[in-house]
Amino acid sequence: MKRTPTDIPKPSKEVILEAATLSAPAARFLISGYYSTQDARKRGDMQLRHLGDGIANELTKTVGYMADANAVMEAQVLRSLKSYAEGTPVGRWCLAQHGIGPVIAAGMIAHIDIEIAQTAGQVWRFAGLDPSCKWKTGEKRPWNADLKQLAFHIGECFKRASNHPDCFYGRIYRDSKALLGARNDAGANAERAKVFVTKSADVKATLATGKLPDGNLDRQACNYAVKIFISHLHAVMFWDKFKKPPPKPFAISILGHAHEIKIPHADMFPRFEKAYYGDGVKRRRLEAAE
Repeated sequence: MKRTPTDIPKPSKEVILEAATLSAPAARFLISGYYSTQDARKRGDMQLRHLGDGIANELTKTVGYMADANAVMEAQVLRSLKSYAEGTPVGRWCLAQHGIGPVIAAGMIAHIDIEIAQTAGQVWRFAGLDPSCKWKTGEKRPWNADLKQLAFHIGECFKRASNHPDCFYGRIYRDSKALLGARNDAGANAERAKVFVTKSADVKATLATGKLPDGNLDRQACNYAVKIFISHLHAVMFWDKFKKPPPKPFAISILGHAHEIKIPHADMFPRFEKAYYGDGVKRRRLEAAE
């Protein structure tokens, strides 16, 4: 008999409510367990598909039991992580972004210590998004592996949701991908193509034309959207913690770049927009909406 969700104990309401007050280390433990359970569930589903009718029925039931049990546990842990994310203003801001779910929202809150990360660039580096940061043999990994995994998942989420009109960061991904593609076609990556390492014959053929492969451009676009999301997340986290705006990005404060991508749903934090952007907030918000 196939197992159903009702066969496996579910956490009580008290357990779900308690999840909202988890410490960051406890939340990170829960998130790690979630991904482990998800992987186990996927393996079980794959085994079921490959066993076929020729395998003993009892074995199929056993594997089915494992797959169903992991699926139920995955769903229940998700409820706890949703409670954790909804328990803070920053978590609610994350969940307001189309494409960001409870696991990613909880993960970002649990991994980023705003008292240590005073700039968005420090978070990028911690998440493995700083291309100048290299992991050399014999040295300690210069980024957090779990946060880097989360950053990858965020990029994939934005890509999948990029055609939805409410996915703000999905539009950033699309625009970036189009710009990168145009530059690639114009030969801007010819020098990089010469040193690009690959074993794929198809990729080598693309590199021979002085262009980078589409997969590389796609990852660049995903990472760009993630970095914008993280910079916005850092800004609202900084405000929520210190009740003052964080330092402006280097390109704006030092280099004088005028273009700045406005933070979506910033009005969820009272007085934040005026403090961060100064006068003309309403006018700029209207321009962004047009």
